[in-house]
Order: sequence, then structure tokens, then C-alpha cells
Amino acid sequence: MAVFALVLVTFCAFATSCQADSVPLTLLSQTTYPTAVCMDGTPGGYYYSPATNTSVGNNWVIFLDGGGECASKRLCDTRINTTLGSSKYFSKSKGDLGQLASGNCDQNPEICQWNRVEVAYCSQDLHSGTRSEPSSRSWNYRFAGALIVESIVKDLQAKANLNAATTIMVGGASAGGLGVWYHLDRIAQAVPSAHVVGTPIAGFYFPAYPYMGINHTSSGLADFRPAAWPDHVDLWQSKMDDSCVQATPASDQWQCMLANYSYDYITTPIFITEAQTDQVVLTAHDWVPGNYVHQAPEQAYLAQWSHNMTAGLQRAMGSSNGVFNAACFIHTTFYNDKPLIQGTSYHQALLQWMAGKPAHYMDSCGVMCNPSCP
Repeated sequence: MAVFALVLVTFCAFATSCQADSVPLTLLSQTTYPTAVCMDGTPGGYYYSPATNTSVGNNWVIFLDGGGECASKRLCDTRINTTLGSSKYFSKSKGDLGQLASGNCDQNPEICQWNRVEVAYCSQDLHSGTRSEPSSRSWNYRFAGALIVESIVKDLQAKANLNAATTIMVGGASAGGLGVWYHLDRIAQAVPSAHVVGTPIAGFYFPAYPYMGINHTSSGLADFRPAAWPDHVDLWQSKMDDSCVQATPASDQWQCMLANYSYDYITTPIFITEAQTDQVVLTAHDWVPGNYVHQAPEQAYLAQWSHNMTAGLQRAMGSSNGVFNAACFIHTTFYNDKPLIQGTSYHQALLQWMAGKPAHYMDSCGVMCNPSCP
């Protein structure tokens, strides 16, 4: 990755002084962006807080919200009358934004003073969909997450001078973490003068091969087994990384939804934050019973799952990309002070990497063995 210097900023004496009292919601114009809609057809939206320090006034973080996904009528019906399916339920403002978009300088040092954008998630398609019209195939719902993200980038270019950015961090957690992989290279192409980097949290997925032992459960979210993915892609009309799709036979293009496959095609620098045993993936997609994770059969499955994760991340460990891979049973709960690997948190490792220094942190102690896990 290109080496560049981060401007050091003075930390706030009190966290609240580092963040806006109220970050307003911007709903996308349905005249300008008619296809950028939530599941129910209401407009997509975002929260934007301008930079609070002029020395980093051209630095941006665009953070994609998480919130699962739906690929069945039963599950989608539970989303439609919530913020996950309709902007009718979005808060008109927020006191602070999420994770790497936070204005809390204790939890989000340095980045807290950048231009901060949180992309609200109301499409339930992992930010990948282009289905902007209802149909019987989609139970009269829309799945237009990719169109929402693309429209928000255009809106920021038109209204907030995003084109003048020198640094753009494209982050996200959980479903938003997956979405980073689909959009990263396209955002880099849309703002070619900026140094664009990706920072997905809990977004490095591979196909589900569920735990089938004693006490196993079933998928609480969408079925992520290989046979199910083509139907999800068809339902959502997913738009994945272009290079991955172009290099993959049509029958296998669903694999580009998963970073373990698409990683080799992403050209934009990326810092990957991931648990070696992801709690939500294991319990909601891989059928592991959460109450029995310390039992021998479940521990054996977790050990193999952890091995697969660390093996998949070896490509990044041996590259100029960054990795923070903790031996924890967590999903997105990475903080500025925990978990720690070699005395370093994910946020400290990220800033190290952003400053042009190698940042490859991976536990090797075993399963769920990091004592600093939250």
C-alpha cells in the first residue's frame, strides 16, 4: 500500500467534546436517485458529520451498517416494519455514529475528527442488491443495497465535496463488513484522486459447512451453505466485485459474495479485522449451539473452523494488507482497548497500518484463548 503520513491530533479531554451533539439524517432524493430504496420503497439514507479538524478536513470514513440479511419471506416479513427494511423508522438524528465512524475520540482516536458517514442499512441484502422494483419473486420487496451505497457516494460528491478527499476509509461491520468487499474497488475508481482503503470488521466469510453434531441448531439467518448462495444472489440481484465476477464462470459467481474467494481480486488496500471464531457466523449460520461451545464436540468443530479462518487470512498476512485476527468468540466487539494481540488493539494496529507500517496480528494460542477478549 502507498505510504502516507497521518496528521496527529490532540486527544480530547472528554469524549463528548469530540463528537457532534446530533448527526442529522439525510434521505436520498427519490427524484435524483429513484432506485436507491429500502425494502419497502422508501428512500435510503445516511448520517454525515463534517470534519472537526481542518488539518484532516479531506479525510473521510464511510461506514456501512450491519444488521443481518433475509432470503426468505418469513424472515423478510420480520424486517419490513423496522429500520432494517424501511427508512420510515430511521432516527432523524444520532448522537454518535458507529464504530470507525464514531466521534468518540477515546474509542476512535484520530479518525474521530475526519468527515464521518454512516450508511443506514435497510435493504437486507448485505449491501449488494440491485432489485429496485418489487416482484412476486421477491415477495413484493426490493433489495437495492448496492444502489443505495452508490447513490450515497454520488450524493456526497455533489453536496459535500467528496471528490476533494485525499483519504477515504470504506468500513463496515457484519453485513456492512461483507458490503465493503463488494464496493471497495468501485469507490476507489469513483474517486481516483483519493487514497482509498477498506476496513471490514467481521466481514471475511467463507461458505457454511454447518456443525452437525450433538445439540446442533439450524440457520437463524440466511442459509450460507454453497447450494443456497445462487438463490440469494438471484433474489437480491447482487452486484459483487467486478473483477471477481469477470474472472469467474457464471455458475460459480456466487462465490464472489464471500471474501475468502474474492480476496484475490481486490486491488484496493484493505485491513481485515476478524475473530478466529466468529460468534454470530457460528451460531446463526453454522448451527453451533451457543450454550455448548465449551463441550468437546463443539470445540472440535470450532478448532477446524478457526483453522480455516487463519488459513484463509494467510494471504493477507503475507502481503501489504493488514490483519487483526483475535482468538475470541465475538463478532463485531472490537474496541480501542480490547481485545489485544501482542499488547495491541485492532484500532492501534489499524493506525499503524495507515501510517505505512506492517500490521499483521494473528493469535496462535488455540481456540477462544485470548484472555483480553471482551
